[in-house]
Amino acid sequence: MNDKVLAAGSRDEFGEKLQQKQKISQMITTILNDADFTPINTPLIERESTFDKYQNKNVFRLFDQVGENLVLRPDLTLPIARFLSANRQQNSMSRLYYIGDVFRRTDSLSGDYNQETQAGIELIGDQSFDAEIQALDTMLKFAQEFGIVDVQVVLSDARFIDVVLENLQLDQDLRQRMKQAIEQKNVSVFEELRATIPDFPEGLAGWPLAFGEDGETVMWQLQEIPAVNDIINGWLKLAEYTHKHYPAVAVTVDLAAASPQPYYTGTIIRGFVPSLGRYLFSGGRYDRLLENFQNKSLPAVGMGLNIETILADWRRKPEEMKPQEPIVMVLGKGRVEKDARPLLKAAGIDTSLLENPARKLIFDSADGKYRFILVKPSDVVKYLDRGIGDVGIVGSDTIAEQVQNHYDVLNLQTGKAEFVVAAPEDFNLDTPTRKRIATKYPKIATEYFSNRGEDVELIKLEGSVELGPLTGLSDAIIDITQTGNTLRENHLHVYDAVGPVATHMLVRAGALLRFQLDLTKVINNLVNILKEEKE
Repeated sequence: MNDKVLAAGSRDEFGEKLQQKQKISQMITTILNDADFTPINTPLIERESTFDKYQNKNVFRLFDQVGENLVLRPDLTLPIARFLSANRQQNSMSRLYYIGDVFRRTDSLSGDYNQETQAGIELIGDQSFDAEIQALDTMLKFAQEFGIVDVQVVLSDARFIDVVLENLQLDQDLRQRMKQAIEQKNVSVFEELRATIPDFPEGLAGWPLAFGEDGETVMWQLQEIPAVNDIINGWLKLAEYTHKHYPAVAVTVDLAAASPQPYYTGTIIRGFVPSLGRYLFSGGRYDRLLENFQNKSLPAVGMGLNIETILADWRRKPEEMKPQEPIVMVLGKGRVEKDARPLLKAAGIDTSLLENPARKLIFDSADGKYRFILVKPSDVVKYLDRGIGDVGIVGSDTIAEQVQNHYDVLNLQTGKAEFVVAAPEDFNLDTPTRKRIATKYPKIATEYFSNRGEDVELIKLEGSVELGPLTGLSDAIIDITQTGNTLRENHLHVYDAVGPVATHMLVRAGALLRFQLDLTKVINNLVNILKEEKE
């Protein structure tokens, strides 16, 4: 083994970029020391129990000398909560700040780094709304100091979706499914659920996309709900303060935002940089901060500052600050692109250049609004992951087998098929004996048999899965079928339906904010087209 090769996900830092990072850290330290914030530094290694309420469990786990479970810290807020629980008086107020490294496991060969530097502030013990204003003010001062000119403040609230759904008096299961569809901005699932609810408020018909101008319109229609009105009043205070002290900064709302972590209890504040398509800061109110360590809660507001965003802004060239680039749509080559083209055209997108692609793989629409990239279906999500694509159109079978970090906005209802369990005539799906299952889709197969409470032997195949039972390699298969002809030709019978397959539209989170007006219009047009086709 080459001992000069770095561990997966790690990196050396040196030279100009490290100097810039050091300069950023020094500026943060100077500003916060002058503002009477107290620095705090917690250990890199923490007990695993410290992160019981941490949403992302993709952490590095270790063992100490007596076998206790430890982790490399993936977050800095919870270690500070642990410190406060052990060392501070509960009625005291604290203004803390931190700069330190956090560690999160990444996929092998993904190009992502396990280690990054975080900075942030914590206002502890202040339950007044002044804490939210102070936190936002501190972050906007950083934006000024670092010369980031196009930051946009996006306001939401951890309580908002629950409060509105409770007002609709839905049963718990429907309420939970609605909340999930709204937070994931899954318009297709939301539409299906909405159709089952009598007298659903017309003003909330587009709830998953209720952000920006659309969100503000809906916001004013909900003021008759007392709890919502309290939330809106808080947003108005933040907007008024921002407009007064930072008149160039735009403020908007997101009525479909998910809570960043389970311990958030109120206002969520994010600073989005449209020209970069990423966030500069994020945080908010979490009055349940200490619940992981003691019975008594302690009010707190915290904000994290993304140092990588500052570096990205500093390192881009002047020409990269030019007017808005086209919206990049990444389409799966072949059937996916062919089926999606007429839908996109009907939704108002010029797709004429896609009609005769020849050997070209990149096309710009005549109006310059859209750029189309044709790729292998399994690569669509990767282009979105790297920020090259804004919208991806690909089959749900491909999406299901990959880590999903993007909004699955629409089921386009094209390329319909079904995952099935198929096997020869003498197969018994309900036998208790351990089965051997051949498939191209191990995640789908794992979920299916886990839900049945079965432990099976999965055999991942890349070629003709039907050969598995025919050659004795497997007892059965999980595969996609449209007509069933291939299965019948190979004397295989369908024993169960696993789930539907269709073409879906994915949208990268940053793109949905950056290109809100155009993408919202297209999505709504597609929703209406699909409704008409269904009728």
